[in-house]
Amino acid sequence: MLSIQKGVRVFRGLPFYPVLQNRVKYTFCSIVLSVLGSAFEVVSKRAPEFNDEISTWEDGRRFAIGILSRGPYITLEKRGDAIRFLGKGLLSPEISMFFKNLDAAIPVFLGLKGSFQVFAENGMIVDGNLSHTMEVNRVANIVNAYLFPGIMLKNVLKRTPRFNLLQLTVKARVYIELMPAFLWHAARN
Repeated sequence: MLSIQKGVRVFRGLPFYPVLQNRVKYTFCSIVLSVLGSAFEVVSKRAPEFNDEISTWEDGRRFAIGILSRGPYITLEKRGDAIRFLGKGLLSPEISMFFKNLDAAIPVFLGLKGSFQVFAENGMIVDGNLSHTMEVNRVANIVNAYLFPGIMLKNVLKRTPRFNLLQLTVKARVYIELMPAFLWHAARN
């Protein structure tokens, strides 16, 4: 065990380690945001409670999720009865939800913390209409409920939802459809 700790200490002492560590964090966050964008699309097509939530939104409402200061970012938009993942970058969003840095985003992306907790810890900021931001946060929580396994939901959401049989079926379909949607968007960007 001591030899492993010594090896890690030596590796962390190398001059390129901070750059490598930052690139790994950035790449991880970029991939997770791409999966999240695809998940918004898939869940919006399948989950009735998601559609109920966005039914009052005006068409063309854009929102972005990202990490300050250099990204990555994703932009999503309501079109018709669904949310569309427009791609990476800030594409004229009305509402932006930003993690202050990579270290604030990673626990949320790993399912160790919820966005509500990071926001309370001052690790996240929003830009735009506050009531619209709260609506975006509610749909993000619905996406998280369908995206994360049940055992992790207690860390991610304030209240863990109880899924009925229909919702469990929808969750299974989300898992099945997520990878093709992610690959399609990855090929597009």
